[in-house]
Amino acid sequence: MMLPKHFLRKLINIVNQRLYSLPIMQTYLCTFLALMISMGVIAQSPLEPIMLDDIHYYMSDRDSTNRFFIKHFGARPMAQQPINPFQFIDFLLVRPGQSTINISARGPFPGMRVRDPKRWSRTQVEPSPNLPPMYGMDWLAFCTKNLKKAIAQLKKEGIIFINEKFKLPAEPNAKAALLWGPDYNRLVIVERKNDSGITPFGIDHLQYIVEDLEANIRFFSDVYQGKVMSRSQYVATMLVGGHTFVLATPEGMGLERSLVVRRSPDFFRYGVDHLGFMYHDIRPAFENAKAKGYQFALDPTRMHYYDAPTVYTFAITATPDGMQMEMYQEDGRTSARTQYLDEKR
Repeated sequence: MMLPKHFLRKLINIVNQRLYSLPIMQTYLCTFLALMISMGVIAQSPLEPIMLDDIHYYMSDRDSTNRFFIKHFGARPMAQQPINPFQFIDFLLVRPGQSTINISARGPFPGMRVRDPKRWSRTQVEPSPNLPPMYGMDWLAFCTKNLKKAIAQLKKEGIIFINEKFKLPAEPNAKAALLWGPDYNRLVIVERKNDSGITPFGIDHLQYIVEDLEANIRFFSDVYQGKVMSRSQYVATMLVGGHTFVLATPEGMGLERSLVVRRSPDFFRYGVDHLGFMYHDIRPAFENAKAKGYQFALDPTRMHYYDAPTVYTFAITATPDGMQMEMYQEDGRTSARTQYLDEKR
């Protein structure tokens, strides 16, 4: 039996009205709803992505970044489909059913045609703990059942924590810790006592610093059919592609607005470069976004690698703050990656 779309909307309204003070319940209900969609129990609009499928880091040392997530967060390398796979990306899965964390070195990449000739000629900003905050994705947060134990174990493994009693913009009473990842990228660990524990860690949320909260809510709602789960004057929590996004202005982050830098096409910083959302067919979502006035740097295009077609068709846009966002479809795959590289036949 297929449940109508308005059933999903009613459940989301219940979250907003009844569970505002219980963010962990929001998280679990959101996960449940995403699962029902993936199983076909709840009808999914062709405008909605199947899921957030790509959190893509460009890093100074690809191999050491892979080792970091594998050793400390239990990530496992995932296999690609055998048809012309990309050799410049590593796909790491922390928890089944979630987005992969994709790792690449800085381009250009052999075999890939450069759409923007200036993309890889930008001035490189060297990694430093003293770089100013920048609009766009600020941190990736992981959940764990016991924060104290997680901190103790990670310290034994050599992890440096910035703040072991970190206050989250959307959940000031939650137990959280802030730490340095590779290239001084910020990562957060959040205690979720009711976490499934399928793996020691799972993706909890993606934190964005936004210059204009309303504009970003409209973007994620219009382009990726995101749903607002809770909001205040400076902070909004949304469900987008089956994952939790927290959008906060500098004021919501406790930052001086004048100290937050805008993203610039002239400079390159190591970290999360873009996100990718997977669709059955990107054309309806692309046409819908275009009709609402959103600009695309790349219309739906079959990607080629070494002049041979791949399984991917991409379209590329950007958030109001200029962070690259992708829509894509992949021939032969319409759910989270499941084949581990070490199990590949």
